[in-house]
Amino acid sequence: MRIGMMCHSSFGGSTRIGTELSIELAHRGHRVHLFTRTTPFGKWDHTDGVFLHRIVFDHEDKIHPSRLYVDWPDHELKIFLSCILQQIEEEGLDLIHFHYALPFAFIAKEIKDRLKDASPLMIGTLHGTDVSVYGPDPITGPPLSQTLQKMDALTTVSFSHACLAADLFGLEEPPIVIPNFVNLSTFHPQNNSRQGNGNGNPWTHPRNNKPRVIHVSNFRPLKDPKSIAYIFLGIRKKMDAELWLVGDGSEMDEIKSIIKKGGIEREVYFWGLRRNVAPVLAQADLLLISSLHESFCLAALEAMACGVPVLATNVGGLPEVVLHGRTGFLYALGDHHAAVDLAVKLLSDPSRHLAMRKAAILHAQNFCHRQIVSKYEDLYERLLC
Repeated sequence: MRIGMMCHSSFGGSTRIGTELSIELAHRGHRVHLFTRTTPFGKWDHTDGVFLHRIVFDHEDKIHPSRLYVDWPDHELKIFLSCILQQIEEEGLDLIHFHYALPFAFIAKEIKDRLKDASPLMIGTLHGTDVSVYGPDPITGPPLSQTLQKMDALTTVSFSHACLAADLFGLEEPPIVIPNFVNLSTFHPQNNSRQGNGNGNPWTHPRNNKPRVIHVSNFRPLKDPKSIAYIFLGIRKKMDAELWLVGDGSEMDEIKSIIKKGGIEREVYFWGLRRNVAPVLAQADLLLISSLHESFCLAALEAMACGVPVLATNVGGLPEVVLHGRTGFLYALGDHHAAVDLAVKLLSDPSRHLAMRKAAILHAQNFCHRQIVSKYEDLYERLLC
């Protein structure tokens, strides 16, 4: 198949899935063209067989990688559209698959309107705030709803998000659920790193006896990262532990202020934005998630694949990823006391932590990239028949 893929370039789940899906499809022999604004954030290898088309040179870009940039100026939209139309003409693309509705759904509709019967099939995957934030918006919601209903197929990453999308956009049928996936050759347990190998590896932190609580995100308000700081303060009152923060974003300064006021700066490590989070994640003992909403939470899946149990808010699609009491725990949104108690009890019980660690690794195998990408292939083939 000749496939076009549209996705954002920022540090986030939709970018990761869009780029990794492109790479895996190329490895399977498909001809894949990836359309992005800049080079996608992450571990990008130009030898992976994907044809990358960008409209802004990386050194000219002023947008922070943690920001999900959806309000593209008209001149960028026109250049992006022209780039795709050129490849449709030259390559004869069979389908175009966009990840995240804004602005890509509107670009897909413009292509369908221009090319009519000669248009490639248009498939969209809804990833998160494109539904939960922009769906209810009185300005963005109605035109987005009309646009999405003109696509040839819609998918999303959890049953919870499918129901939400159907409700907010008035869809006749909910999107097809194809969950996020994890590459188990990248995200896997690293037993030697848990003791620290002392070899100077920049990914390996010297191991002490303190449990390591980790949070990985783009530190946007929707992730409610301030709650991470408050929960960790509660954990520190009951046990000696470290907090690792991986990522960056608009809420980081306020988090640093909370940490400073709590007097725990020496117990918090800031890893910043990392293009490869797996080696850091695999050294942790517990992933802490405090999101106000999650369609899926790719970070939770990747943590479990590394053998790291997850403590997360009971919102959105998280219950479909984290099995409460088996691969981690879910707590009510805003209930910091419950989160602290669950974390302390788990981190103080080595036998239970080991059992949960093994269960997490096993559960993550259900989301292996090989079997999930095959679901996308099957969808493409059904639509093209």
